[in-house]
Amino acid sequence: MSSTLRIVGFTGCLREKSYNRAALRTAQQLLPSHVELELLSLDDLPTFTPGQDESVAVRLLKEQIQHADAVLIATPEYKGLLPNVLKNALRWLSQPAEASVLAGKPVAIMGIGRQTGTASEQQQLRHLLATCQATLLEQPELYIPSQDQQFSDSGELTDEQTRQQIRALLDELVARVPVLVG
Repeated sequence: MSSTLRIVGFTGCLREKSYNRAALRTAQQLLPSHVELELLSLDDLPTFTPGQDESVAVRLLKEQIQHADAVLIATPEYKGLLPNVLKNALRWLSQPAEASVLAGKPVAIMGIGRQTGTASEQQQLRHLLATCQATLLEQPELYIPSQDQQFSDSGELTDEQTRQQIRALLDELVARVPVLVG
């Protein structure tokens, strides 16, 4: 049995230079040594249609989440609504309804947005994750209003207070993963 704890993370933003992707990359840097965070892409997922066969991209995403110990989701601000990319992924992940790959999986969410720091989007995401029967972290909540001075010219998150908030979220997520006795 591996002693490395596996977290997978993804964002509802497809832009490579998005603040939420930067936050996920920062999370990779802040993990304890026995934890790894693999960043997943939602770029290749087809639009969900009930009854449609799963594509290779959907099967791969489900397998990656199924083999992970926990999930970290970063949602961007999208005019008060959850981005379609993220809603689409959750539709795929919750199918079939009786066997969601997120059921019982510890999930933490965060988001960087312009003014509200993604509060509305995270509320919607929490509702959808509850329908997937995910084990959702209620605290700490991480709503980060974006400011250009938080990021370096290369797009790296440099604000120390925000980095500490991400570290606290990760610590709580790691603490929620059930300990396996082998």
